[in-house]
Amino acid sequence: MEVRLEDVWFSYDGRRYVLKSINMEIKGGGLHVVMGPNGSGKTTLLKILSLIYKPTRGSVIVDGRSYWDLGPAERDLVRHHIVYVHDKPILLRGDVWYNVSLGLKLRGFNNYDYLEELIKRYGLSELLKSSSRSLSAGQRRLVSVIRVLALKPRVLVLDEPFNYLDSSRVKILLEDIIAMAESSLVVIATHYVVRELRDNAVKMYELVEGSLRG
Repeated sequence: MEVRLEDVWFSYDGRRYVLKSINMEIKGGGLHVVMGPNGSGKTTLLKILSLIYKPTRGSVIVDGRSYWDLGPAERDLVRHHIVYVHDKPILLRGDVWYNVSLGLKLRGFNNYDYLEELIKRYGLSELLKSSSRSLSAGQRRLVSVIRVLALKPRVLVLDEPFNYLDSSRVKILLEDIIAMAESSLVVIATHYVVRELRDNAVKMYELVEGSLRG
């Protein structure tokens, strides 16, 4: 899958641009890393790449077609292949199992084997019947990440995925992200840039005051 941004600008209020003349191409498989300080526009950029936000100016080209010029049905089909994980974990009422398996249920998948492997791998087995409201910030992060890893999407976009995690879980998540990037396209926005990311990234970008470098 290929997503290309052509001279993309974005403004929330119609006056100040948080993204300015962004040109970026991500395609096939591999890991792409976007770095930048808080307020640089990383989350906005990821939501445009994930086809959640429409640019104020410029074009988003997906597999050779202008995404925002497609009809609603065609947009839904394209968007189905892209999964975005918010920087702040979003969970619903219910227990951990309900939340962690929700992605598979919504997409009509019946194979829970890989999901169960992930639950054990990240140490959440004993929490499956716990209310989502009782979880710590780190546990909520794990639920949100495991939920999307289980889907094995063609494009996975992660916003600050390592926040709230202890060092052992960060190591596991790094391993899983790198493994997934062998067959899927993975885009991460983070200030947590470690050797594993630098060594395995297809490309690294730096976003400064809404402008992209790299």
